[in-house]
Amino acid sequence: MKLKIFLYLIIVNILLCQPIPKDFIGFYKKKLMIDSGKNWFQNSIFGPPRMNNKQDMTDSLIIISRLGLKTLSNGKSFYGFGNFTYNKYFHGYLYSRIVNHPELFERFSGIQRDINRFGFTAGETDQSGICFENNWLTFQFGRGRESWGAGNDIQLGLYENSNPYDYGMLDLDFGKLKVRYFNGYLETDSLEISRYISGRGIEWNNEKNILLGLSEVVVYSGKNRTLDFSYLNPISTHLEIELNDKQNNLGTDNGNGIWQVSIDYLFLYRFKISFNYLMDEIVLDKVQKNANKSSQGGFSFKIVHSPSFFKGDNSSNIYASFVKISTNTFRHEDGNNNFVVRDKPLGWPHGSDGREFKLGFDSFTSKYNLLVRTCFGRRDLGSNSIIESPYIGYTNYISVPFPSGNYQKVIFFQSDLQWWYKPYISLRVKMEHYKTKNQLISGNFKTGIDIYFPVAAKI
Repeated sequence: MKLKIFLYLIIVNILLCQPIPKDFIGFYKKKLMIDSGKNWFQNSIFGPPRMNNKQDMTDSLIIISRLGLKTLSNGKSFYGFGNFTYNKYFHGYLYSRIVNHPELFERFSGIQRDINRFGFTAGETDQSGICFENNWLTFQFGRGRESWGAGNDIQLGLYENSNPYDYGMLDLDFGKLKVRYFNGYLETDSLEISRYISGRGIEWNNEKNILLGLSEVVVYSGKNRTLDFSYLNPISTHLEIELNDKQNNLGTDNGNGIWQVSIDYLFLYRFKISFNYLMDEIVLDKVQKNANKSSQGGFSFKIVHSPSFFKGDNSSNIYASFVKISTNTFRHEDGNNNFVVRDKPLGWPHGSDGREFKLGFDSFTSKYNLLVRTCFGRRDLGSNSIIESPYIGYTNYISVPFPSGNYQKVIFFQSDLQWWYKPYISLRVKMEHYKTKNQLISGNFKTGIDIYFPVAAKI
């Protein structure tokens, strides 16, 4: 075969099947377009955003890749990205990073080594896998993360900023009705406790202005526990499996389930309301209520206005959002079933036992190739947040003040600007400012660059 290699300068415009890495401009452009109410038929509670499969591709093997260097003040990473497509429907993808300071990078859980090579001390594959996708079915196996819920940046149980994990995913698209199922492996600790995750959801989209979704996600674990075949059934439910002892580790304390209702509604063409309601522990009977027990869960709300500052491929959104997650949400009596992976939350980045109100402005203009994200607000975090003790179980569901303990009250301002001087060269400025209830003030100012070399091949 003749191998043809050529430079490919605008890699994000090729539409292939895979989750879009969060560090790429295509990720933010797609989120902004959906929040603006454009391309509503692509709106989904099942995230993160994915590239669309281009059905008119040839039967050739097409390979797209890039090698890049990214810096942000003291943080430095060297990354590689690759994507191949064969016979229209078969795909593979890889996104890996090596970094100098792991704690400075979001979504990074690689282990820092005692030695370094050219200043780099840790490496990790953030996304990788193989995928078959046609116009109604997607079957994927690899590493990444799921992010489920209506609206952007208000997901509760599964969030796009979590550490990566390995899983298989089945997605069926029947037009207005869509279902998704996944089952994966989280981690094994030094005591040989193995932890797994399983999720299933259904959504209905009228492809005009309404999106409704219902989902269940379960974390289950056990000493030397293997992958549980009872959770491989896409149409099973956690309660039916556990209460009837159909799992491979009997009892009612070896798994932790959450359930979520999601609604997205576009009205007056430029306003969008997103709402998620999450249920974890539900107190219904009188005996529990008399014992001062309370239900645990959370909710998130966001309203977006998209003014007509720009046209075409440009988007700008003004929004207000509120997130509240109860004290013991995402915890289980057995802490191994908490909603965490590699010491970080699977869901909302600030864990639980908290609330956040935020006002913000997001914009992308193709004329200037400029992405702007600015927000300010207040965040209250209790002393029992899962982010502080990720593997500690709850002791009881007795009602306590919310947020619990001597909670933190933080006023924050954040601004992030990224400008693409060339399609393969971007400059970034990030500012953060925080003020606590004790009048302690902190902040940082970061600058960085992202430069990569793109290559594509057709065989």
